[in-house]
Amino acid sequence: MPWTPPKRRTGLYLALNAAFIVTVFLFNGIGGGANPRIVYLILLFAVCSTPVIDLDGLNGKFALPSLYLGFYFVSFGLIDLINLTTGVSSEITPSIFCATEAVILAASIMMTIGYRAAMALSNRKPSHAPPARDWSMNTILIVGVALWFIGTVGTYYLNVYIITDNSPEASKRGLEMMGPYGTTAFMLATMFQPIGILLIAYAWRLRPSPYLLALVVLTVIVQILLGFVINVKSSAMIAGILVIVTYVLVEGRLPIPWLVAAALYGIFVYPIFVAAREEIHGKGLIARASILGDLAHVVQLSIAQEDRDKNFRQHSQSLFERTSVRASVQMIVEHTGVDVKFQDGSTLAPLLATFVPKIIWSDKPAVATGRVVNKEFHVTEADFSDTYISPSIPGELYWNFGWPGILIGMALIGGALGYLGQRCNLAERKTVTNLIVVVVTIKQVIVGMEGTVSPEYVVWLRSLGAVGILHLMFAKVPISGRSSISVEQPALLAHAQLSPPRPFSNILN
Repeated sequence: MPWTPPKRRTGLYLALNAAFIVTVFLFNGIGGGANPRIVYLILLFAVCSTPVIDLDGLNGKFALPSLYLGFYFVSFGLIDLINLTTGVSSEITPSIFCATEAVILAASIMMTIGYRAAMALSNRKPSHAPPARDWSMNTILIVGVALWFIGTVGTYYLNVYIITDNSPEASKRGLEMMGPYGTTAFMLATMFQPIGILLIAYAWRLRPSPYLLALVVLTVIVQILLGFVINVKSSAMIAGILVIVTYVLVEGRLPIPWLVAAALYGIFVYPIFVAAREEIHGKGLIARASILGDLAHVVQLSIAQEDRDKNFRQHSQSLFERTSVRASVQMIVEHTGVDVKFQDGSTLAPLLATFVPKIIWSDKPAVATGRVVNKEFHVTEADFSDTYISPSIPGELYWNFGWPGILIGMALIGGALGYLGQRCNLAERKTVTNLIVVVVTIKQVIVGMEGTVSPEYVVWLRSLGAVGILHLMFAKVPISGRSSISVEQPALLAHAQLSPPRPFSNILN
């Protein structure tokens, strides 16, 4: 059928922005700050809420840009919004609008232009490509469990017995011990682990059952324990995040119980992880290999550390505080070109060797961008020169090329999201391949926005290549005619390994 434009929601967009403006002035009235970032917040929210105008569902083609701009506002605007209630300002010098805010706002605008241009240039006519195919249920489960198990065991062994702590010296020793072949093997294991989790969650949503739900819950619990032992909070949260994202993308609605559990995790469990990093891993009280065997004692020590922080009117940094990277961009904009030189693409060099294995090119470029940021901008003392300071993606683009980096780089990122959003529209075509492409993009490009370009985008590009290989290997079941599947067609449902489609009108579970 011919392409028809989505129903536009301009009225909803204007109403959201009007409500936000009222909120901003209300918060400022509570805090009474002398230098509030009101203009910046209003403009940033106006740009970040533009996907609402054309949003075609929680799993439609506008889902990726909507998520990106949502994370963008959280990363660069949420702290300023909260600070309105306390009277705290991000800017020392009194001003209505500053250079840092201009860079952040321009980056969001160029990203928006990029994704809308990509969608406008996409082919809007039906494709003459052969019918799409999906994986069978047995393949999904077998491959999913295998990839997750191999990735989990590999990650545990790597971070417990080979790289025993987070220091650069330990990483260097571990890499030398593994050699190029071992490094490649462990890299593949850690890359395939999230895909395994994703397949398990996808199988659960295709065929909901108590047994698959138990498998999903077990996966989440194991990942939390793994992240706690190896001192990597992202490993602890990845399973829960992927389950929630998979639910939303497959069902087109929100899993309220899972979201409540995630909020409770952020409030009660996450601070314990932060305290454990200081008390257990930072002081080296207990070796990683011994944590599982003495887990109760380790948790007790971590909780005690959190209580001590509270007694001294300190607290472990919250999840929301850690999501803000405005300060990094502010530091980069204020100093780059003044007392810190532009990088001229040096931190982006590893992108050129994305698909070249280390076995072939043992000396291929690798840049520890976060440590370079710390060193060049003198963020911490000399004794802490190995501390990682995240510049954020817009910050790193500006640090390399200034305004051209923002204008061109962010437009390219937006164009990539627009293209993938159009081609991998899960509201129209639910397949394992589309799901993995979208989720990998969310993890590396959207959630990874606060990180650095090379590590996030190299993994993203490699993952897309791996997804293509998996698709060629396992996508055998045709999905043509899925839209006509009904409850009265059990034989067809069994063949396609699908549950009947659900309407988008109910987005809450």
